[in-house]
Amino acid sequence: MSVHPSTLRFRWGPDRRYCSCCSASCDDPPVTRCCAVAGPGNGEYLRVAASPRSMRGVRKQFPEFRIMNLNHLRIFVSVAEQGSILAASKALGVPKSTVARQLAQFESELAQPLVLRNTRHLRLTPDGRRLHERAHHLIAALEELSHELDGRDDTLSGKVTVAIPSEFAVRWLNDCVAEFVAAHPGIHLDCITSMAPLDPVKREVDVSISYHRGRLADSAMVVRSLVTMESVVVAAPRVIAEHGRPSSVRELSVLPCLSTLTALEANPWHFIDDSGRPISLKVPARYRVDSSTLLIAGARAGIGFAIIPRHFCQAWIDAGELVPLDLDLAPAPLEVIAIHPDRHGITARARAFVDLIQSRLRHETGLI
Repeated sequence: MSVHPSTLRFRWGPDRRYCSCCSASCDDPPVTRCCAVAGPGNGEYLRVAASPRSMRGVRKQFPEFRIMNLNHLRIFVSVAEQGSILAASKALGVPKSTVARQLAQFESELAQPLVLRNTRHLRLTPDGRRLHERAHHLIAALEELSHELDGRDDTLSGKVTVAIPSEFAVRWLNDCVAEFVAAHPGIHLDCITSMAPLDPVKREVDVSISYHRGRLADSAMVVRSLVTMESVVVAAPRVIAEHGRPSSVRELSVLPCLSTLTALEANPWHFIDDSGRPISLKVPARYRVDSSTLLIAGARAGIGFAIIPRHFCQAWIDAGELVPLDLDLAPAPLEVIAIHPDRHGITARARAFVDLIQSRLRHETGLI
């Protein structure tokens, strides 16, 4: 996408100049009041619709007025995300020397260092981090808009960074993730696999697939439910023989239980009361693991009571190795959710990735 600095928000034709924001004609002087571009002085706004020649007059009249070069901004965002000038040049398909030169020009235009470089490493300055945080969604949105305007909105391209629980990915999504990339040659995928929760904003993740049970914390992030699984409290027959079969949730608070270390906010024990409200329970636990497989193994070994999705442990219930409990409150279901950092940052490629995962999960598990 080649854009002259003076056309960041406005364009001009051979016969007349007009504002691409509101299509209004612009005559000399080329600076008037408008809502499009923040200009200098006490928060007022300027409209600039001019050729490069008249833009020089604007900059002379208002030396503090700058219009950011989108090509340079795109180069900078790619360098920040790829971690090196060489990697950015490969991702953008342009020579390394071009990336280095335009990045240097961008820093010169802004009169601010954005990247600290040495022979091995590259890291952003505080100003570079702030710019990247504000700009990377903008660049992604502009690229997506460019595809739509070119009539290629059905073709996905660009980088998508996703996070998926490692055990969950191995169980259901290995082929799904690979098929997504194979089906879209223009996609570059980075996939973080970890059972520990992560912050999609801090890790710059487009979408994080995660487990959730109980009440969702208030957040500006966008959460989409993909699959809901019935939960069940189970124990090995030897545990019930030793401690009895509890009939109320309150009894579990003094019985040996299994829990999570970081997953599900370090407490999987949530129930639904008669009014439909989620209730959390603190339990004693000497066995805390971030894996449903390890939870099931601990329950089967007789370490204590466990709350597990029924879909995961039904085979052991049928075999008599685990006994489900009938309690006064229903265990809260386990949800598989997709988390986006914010609504404006949901790209078409991230949305298509989540759509595919939801479809595959529902097909594989028979759940909704």
